[in-house]
Amino acid sequence: MVLSLLFGKKYARSSVGGVFLDATLTEDHQYNARATSYPVEDFRNITDHIINEPETLQLTGIVSDTPLSLLSSFNRSVDAFNRLVNIYTNKQIVTVVTGIKVYTNMCITSLQVPRNVQTGQSLTFSIEMQKIFLDNSVRLTLNENNPFNKAPDKIPREIVADANKYPFHGNDPNTSLKDQASSPVNVGIQQLLPISQSILPNIQNGLSKFAGFV
Repeated sequence: MVLSLLFGKKYARSSVGGVFLDATLTEDHQYNARATSYPVEDFRNITDHIINEPETLQLTGIVSDTPLSLLSSFNRSVDAFNRLVNIYTNKQIVTVVTGIKVYTNMCITSLQVPRNVQTGQSLTFSIEMQKIFLDNSVRLTLNENNPFNKAPDKIPREIVADANKYPFHGNDPNTSLKDQASSPVNVGIQQLLPISQSILPNIQNGLSKFAGFV
């Protein structure tokens, strides 16, 4: 297994977001799909669609302080740890190079860095990553000339109180939602009108009878 990962690689060197690994101990490439279903009358579930879930990757890698290249920094393990934590903390979308495939648009969902006496001056970590599907839908920007981006004009108080038809906003059709009240009806500010003298005695008589029951 180790020889297969070291010498059977398609790509020369594995990396996670620009962090190059000295060795890859394990790689786990996962492709999952979900079949949708709905019940029918004969008590069976019918599948009408298959949804591919995001690709996931799990790998265990090592970054040592004693690489083959003499031009590498002395604290490579610490530098690699800080860079991986920075990718996780800032939710960065990165490219991952494995022995058999290059994954793009990947994010870190789990990062584990165990430390013991066997690790020594090196970084051994286990990482889980998931592919992110970016939204490529078309977006339209509404400018000031767009009719949907303009608030309706305020109706003057005098027009409302005068029981006139509300004016059109722009090119509203005749069926637009506007004041449909007839002109004799005051749809705005209501005023108290004096009681007609012809019905005043009836009102006073009714109030007298009501007072007798109280």
